[in-house]
Amino acid sequence: MSTKIAVLCSEAFKKRILSIAHNIDDIQLEFYLYNQPADAPTLLKQVKPCDALLLGGTLPYLHVQSLLKTLPIPWNYMKQDETAISTTLLSLITNHTISLDRVSIDVMNPIFVDNVLTDIEYSGPKPYVYPISIAEAPNLILQKHIKLWQEKNIDFVITSIHTVFDELQDLNIPAMRMLDATSSIIQYLEETKSQSLLTKSESVKAAVGLLELSDNNEANTYILNHITAATHSTFKQITTNYFELYTTAGHLQNAFEKENMHKLIQQVEHPFKLAFGYGHSIFEAAQNAKYALKFAKPFEIYILDEHKNLLGPFPNTEAKISLKTNDPYILQLAKQTNLSPLNISKIINFSRERQSSQFTSHNLSEYLQVSRRTTERIIKKLVDQGYAKIVGEEMPHQQGRPRTIYELNFATY
Repeated sequence: MSTKIAVLCSEAFKKRILSIAHNIDDIQLEFYLYNQPADAPTLLKQVKPCDALLLGGTLPYLHVQSLLKTLPIPWNYMKQDETAISTTLLSLITNHTISLDRVSIDVMNPIFVDNVLTDIEYSGPKPYVYPISIAEAPNLILQKHIKLWQEKNIDFVITSIHTVFDELQDLNIPAMRMLDATSSIIQYLEETKSQSLLTKSESVKAAVGLLELSDNNEANTYILNHITAATHSTFKQITTNYFELYTTAGHLQNAFEKENMHKLIQQVEHPFKLAFGYGHSIFEAAQNAKYALKFAKPFEIYILDEHKNLLGPFPNTEAKISLKTNDPYILQLAKQTNLSPLNISKIINFSRERQSSQFTSHNLSEYLQVSRRTTERIIKKLVDQGYAKIVGEEMPHQQGRPRTIYELNFATY
């Protein structure tokens, strides 16, 4: 089945991309054309169901950037870079006998022009270069080019804005559009297609949930109905208060993105435990869900994916902890401290997420969600092997023993 890509671009870019797209198998392009990049937000609302979106340039992307996060499909945009500028300057030199200092150029980032000129070891007078931004109307860029032409400072214009090129043509001012290299266009089309295929494969991945309820039958029915509705799950009752749910990763992700699960947790008063597992089969997903449920506490949700990464607890955080590691550094620390690789991974994440390098056993206990006694045993093993050190004491606000302050003594980045 072909991948349907909506392309939001100018008429000129449409012609360019159509001359190249035949090099890519199994794609179908549907175009939404603008006269000005500022029209992109309006056009975005007209896009019909498709597999992915490709924006034909940085300017239209900047105009719709805030809207893209609401799209349920992957998106991509053609970024202007040194390759486009190199290709354009090569075309200029090949087809026109014009000195670079007699050229004016508008680009998204002027540093790209400097980089190209540096790379080719150009030491002569530089062209006139104007930056483009959504804060400056294309007509203002046009007027800068016209002024240079009228003052006889330039003989040629290179523009990144298709409407500016059309206006220059009408005024008989020699000009050319910035050229996107064929290889770059193919690359962006391939990337967009791959993003769509990956999203589809991820969204249909099996997800199995395990729901453990309390003894309140009336509340249980409410909780079960709302969770299955939010996640588009079917379920099998294992015991009176224990259910197995069947859905897909796509449905589950959608439930979290729409905050349906968050709203449910806020509404119910009776505790429940819920965990999901991803897998390439129902059996693998169910096994991962069972393991994830061991971490779940009331009103928390964990997900264990097929790579043994533990995500959660939701909805309060989106922490990601790997339960399986081949990292020799972590394995070495685990062996020397007699701690599990999982605990080492958790401690590293704990350190990365804190604003301060110093911590107490209480801080670490809250993060690991284990008892204070268990945490103190973990810290003792780190201290005994020199991977943590005592740096002070913290006096409590009320009466009680002062808390020992620690610092980790190994690399966590």
